[in-house]
Amino acid sequence: MISRRNYITIGIMMAVICFLFLFCGVARDQWNDYDTNSHVPEGELLTQADAWDAGQSTGEVSEAADSQSTVEDSEAAGSQNAGEDSEAAGSQSTGEDSEMSDGQNTEGGSAASDLAVYIGGLREDALGDTVREWCTYTKRELLSYQSLSSWYARMEETPEILLINSDYLDYDTDVELLMEIAEEGISMIFCNLPDVSVIRDSEELQEMLGIRTIRAESCTLDGIQLFEGFLIGGKVEYFAEDEEEEERQDLELTAPWYQTGSRTKVYMAGMMEEADSETDPYPALIWRSTYGNAYVFAVCGDYLEGLGGPGFLTAMVSEMYDYTIYPIVNAQNLVIVNGPVLASENSTEMQKVYSRDSVKLFRDVIFPGLAAISEDSGFVLTCLLSVRTDSSGINEPDTDDLVYYLKYLKEQSAEMGLSLWRTDGATLAEASSQDKDFWEASGSTYQYSALYASEGQLTEAAALTGEAAEGTYLENVATVVTADTEDCYLLDYINETTTVQGITSDAYSHTFSEDLTLRALETALGYSTISLDLSRVLWPEDESDHWENLYEDFSSNIGTYWKAFSDFERTTLSESDERVRVFLALDYTDTRDGDTISLTTMGLNDTAWFLLRTNGEEIVSVEGGSWEEIETDVYLIEVNEQNVKIILENSTDLYYY
Repeated sequence: MISRRNYITIGIMMAVICFLFLFCGVARDQWNDYDTNSHVPEGELLTQADAWDAGQSTGEVSEAADSQSTVEDSEAAGSQNAGEDSEAAGSQSTGEDSEMSDGQNTEGGSAASDLAVYIGGLREDALGDTVREWCTYTKRELLSYQSLSSWYARMEETPEILLINSDYLDYDTDVELLMEIAEEGISMIFCNLPDVSVIRDSEELQEMLGIRTIRAESCTLDGIQLFEGFLIGGKVEYFAEDEEEEERQDLELTAPWYQTGSRTKVYMAGMMEEADSETDPYPALIWRSTYGNAYVFAVCGDYLEGLGGPGFLTAMVSEMYDYTIYPIVNAQNLVIVNGPVLASENSTEMQKVYSRDSVKLFRDVIFPGLAAISEDSGFVLTCLLSVRTDSSGINEPDTDDLVYYLKYLKEQSAEMGLSLWRTDGATLAEASSQDKDFWEASGSTYQYSALYASEGQLTEAAALTGEAAEGTYLENVATVVTADTEDCYLLDYINETTTVQGITSDAYSHTFSEDLTLRALETALGYSTISLDLSRVLWPEDESDHWENLYEDFSSNIGTYWKAFSDFERTTLSESDERVRVFLALDYTDTRDGDTISLTTMGLNDTAWFLLRTNGEEIVSVEGGSWEEIETDVYLIEVNEQNVKIILENSTDLYYY
């Protein structure tokens, strides 16, 4: 029997526990300022007028010669006025490096010139797009010519680097000129290589490219290996050993078999099961040769085309100096597209597969799973809410569901944005008009600063945002996230006040080529945006679109392939947008005196991030910022002041080349 005293004690304890639970729930609800987007930065954002261009940084914009010349374009991009040239080093080679010939200036770090020259169709081919984008990101001035001889005849300033589309060379006359240019100390990148027959017929071209012999005009590779120290993320072998990896293998596995000589350093090579990599070197795919007083880089394949191109260029130029430092975004985003959806849709299919309607599916199943992934991976969710995805749907969205998700995502430190995607292909303007009444009735004061645009809708998104959005529920949209970057850069402005952030990865897929692209993007920008589109769950085509199958795919991908880049910061789209604006506005110079690198930034707004790549040196201290080691010889620098000093010392590890 329980005594009266014990009974009272137990009653008091139960009352206290009940009160605490109720109080916590009420307090959490009352103190949850769910209708405020805490991820939106305070103060005015930088705009397109603040974005860097060569004319602003150098005082003038280079102009093409005249309408009859073969100069195609003069591009504004870049100013990395930084110190002196440096000794080339580099880590982990498949061949032996040789010393640069006499006459090459190899003291210091970055280039004395910030000028890049491109031989090719700057606005007519994919390589030209890559070069323009890379120069913009790295703050280099760019001149483009459609023939080597026309540039050389007009050359007024020695460029830092000569970038070559081999399709624009005249091999009857240009090989001798290229050799002369290399003797003058101008390093060059062959962004692609001519046909094997052209190289076979020219011993001079083979000598300059460092090709010892052509083993075969074409061979079938079993895989591709990327050596350590080139792209961020370390060494990797793209070799399919099981059925799952066979499905991921989408790299081009047919290539000429170029065997390079002792004056070369190979960064990426083909793999062949029957060949011995030591006694019978694998086919070289990306490598560096020394010729005359210059470095000559060669790319065998189309690796510079597409999203990863700027990363490969950055990695190659980094191999020219004893150190390089360049700005990055430092943002990793996980974007949930079309989720949550506030209207109950596709009810028959949802009941059949999940025994509940779509609203309950999102609330009870999908979002708890997303919260778990966010906690395990460290990614912060940006959820692009869709009021409805079916224009002809009969069920109306509920404002109570909106409040629920705003509260729920606030507790998860996540961000809410907008999606106007429709199953019937309605335009963004039509979808915006359909949702207008709901937003007016909701009374929500949340700042929805991110908007999703699907393929082919970026132009429409530009027309709905910026000045055109004033007075509408889209007036707070500051950035558009999309995979539709055909007509703009991955990171760019689509109007005066609105940025675009390109989607770099599909959460449900991670093929070998996508992994290589990811490594290149992290090398160039420290940036990635993963898209997880929940419309596949709401409108499944087959069992592969069922939530349990998709969840298994994307949770495995996110938890595996982004681990190498965990030192970069996980952000929401609004936080990333602020960093993109700083990145696009930033200009800088760097010089080196002894062990000290002096970095000066222009256009700095609060904080910026840089990557420093060295060759066997470690950071001792940073004045005006902080630093973190990403991997061997790669450091993430947070810059808080206009003038920064970085002190280096030689590593205790020994390096052999």
